[in-house]
Amino acid sequence: DIDKIDSGEQNFTLNFYAIFRWLDPRLAHEGPGNIIRGLSDVWNPRLTLINTQRYWANTQDEVEITPAGMVTYRLHVFGDFSQPLALHDFPRDRHVLEVPVVAAGYRPHEVVLLPDPRVDSFIADRLSVADWKVDNMQGQSREVTLANGLKLPGFVFSFEASRLLHHYVIKAIIPLALIVMMSWVVFWINPDQVPNQLGVAVTTVLTLIAYHIALAGKLPDIPYLTRMDLFLFCSTLLVFTALVEVVITSRLARDGRLNLARRFDQVSRLLFPATYLGVAGWALLSA
Repeated sequence: DIDKIDSGEQNFTLNFYAIFRWLDPRLAHEGPGNIIRGLSDVWNPRLTLINTQRYWANTQDEVEITPAGMVTYRLHVFGDFSQPLALHDFPRDRHVLEVPVVAAGYRPHEVVLLPDPRVDSFIADRLSVADWKVDNMQGQSREVTLANGLKLPGFVFSFEASRLLHHYVIKAIIPLALIVMMSWVVFWINPDQVPNQLGVAVTTVLTLIAYHIALAGKLPDIPYLTRMDLFLFCSTLLVFTALVEVVITSRLARDGRLNLARRFDQVSRLLFPATYLGVAGWALLSA
């Protein structure tokens, strides 16, 4: 089960259960039933989850041994797993999240981790995470390369996670678009009504600033721009440009060039919506 995927913290919270088996003839016994031994009391592949940040184990470090020497080790952990995420496409991003299990201290020619042909790996049908679509769960034997270049035998559980866009459309994109559209009201107010025009323009700018503050907690803190950052920046720029247009038309109306000021407003009625549609499509939908 997956409880959470945190873009800002670059991790995900996972409820993970795995069963590992290996045959050790040295541990064969007369039985009749299975025996329990401590994990450190028998040979074991030193299985390690290498991308854990913090976790809690619900199983003991012990193994179950059949009379034939088949050893079963059960691992059940709950916690946070680190995962570097490329968030350039946020909020339309898709990621492959991995849980690598390695045989620490061994080389690929010494230990091989293989899928159990009798039991398939699986993920819960209904997950706890609400704002992501998770699918394509896989488990495969693979060498895992550490930061120092050391290769370890491993088995990697992976799944694909796609962020659900409708949450951000309803709570972020549509409100922002409405604020930008509110700034276009000034183009329909007579340029000689300066207080009314400036009142609407300044109110829109202040509303956008408050929106920035409210939205800050929902956006990941990363050192590069995402699709949402570009959309937000372009929206802010258009609102500010509308304020500048109000100042220009107000000055023209005060200088007696009212017809020219009205022509500015008429052009802006078409230019600003067309520009915003182009900007929104480029920022949110472009490849």
